[in-house]
Amino acid sequence: MVQRQLLPGRQTFYLNPLNLRGIYEAAKGIYQQMLPYVKFHLRSHGKSARLQFTGHSLGGSLALLVNLMLLIRGVAPAFSLLPVISYGAPSIMCGGDYLVQKLKLPKSHVQSITLHRDIVPRAFCCHYPEHVASILKLVNGNFRSHPCLANQKLLYAPMGEVLILQPDEKLSPHHHLLPPGSGLYLVGGQAVDSDTSSRVLQSALSSFFNSPHPLEILRDSGAYGPKGTVYRDHDVPSYLRSIRAVLSKEMRAEKQRRRWPIEAYDALTKMDGRHVLRQLQKHAQLLVVFLLSAKLLLLGVLLVIRSK
Repeated sequence: MVQRQLLPGRQTFYLNPLNLRGIYEAAKGIYQQMLPYVKFHLRSHGKSARLQFTGHSLGGSLALLVNLMLLIRGVAPAFSLLPVISYGAPSIMCGGDYLVQKLKLPKSHVQSITLHRDIVPRAFCCHYPEHVASILKLVNGNFRSHPCLANQKLLYAPMGEVLILQPDEKLSPHHHLLPPGSGLYLVGGQAVDSDTSSRVLQSALSSFFNSPHPLEILRDSGAYGPKGTVYRDHDVPSYLRSIRAVLSKEMRAEKQRRRWPIEAYDALTKMDGRHVLRQLQKHAQLLVVFLLSAKLLLLGVLLVIRSK
């Protein structure tokens, strides 16, 4: 089982090899390639060393796995690992929040940012109708005992904090569960402690990831092609454009509240590259970005199904 390789000797969460196999194999390869550089960074900067992993689509899933592997295998201490930030990444774990809790990490250690209509984060954590679940169980026997599919009617559950990024309506229509206009919304707000709050949060996430449902998105003839809604709502430039819009909106609001120009921002934009690099080096932080095509996600699933 994949979890025995990631967590030797532990049975703290369930990972189904059908969807994780290719991602985990890729993560192992990246882990081995990065290991010398990570160790050098930790030795060079000691207790001030920091590591942060981020990525888009499958790159976000890889960033999460590599981060956990470094911690679980004792390569990097917990204080050196900054939160993992993923953009448009699919869910890859069933019981991921339980794992984070057992590792004594805050829920904010995993921050998943998703565009409001992106199909990729919805793919594995949306509701799977009974007839679809039956087909999956016939295709692969592992699904017959898959806890998330049996108990929650989904393949993998959202993990950590989920932040919904809504762009300007010029880029994509606003989501009916969100206020109009661009914004970045943290689902759940403050830390969720009680069982009741956890159920409410789970219900809210389910409502969002099932509206629109991936099947509803795919039924639309305008979803396909380089100008289709699937590409538009998952593409890296769409995320960058949406984040810039949110930042600009917040900066304008802050400027209006304080009624003074943001001199620090203007100064930063006028700095030359070498000066910025020297400032970043002082913080001794290693930032790793994973970029991976969403096509590999569908290709990996098809290859695994065909191999069965």
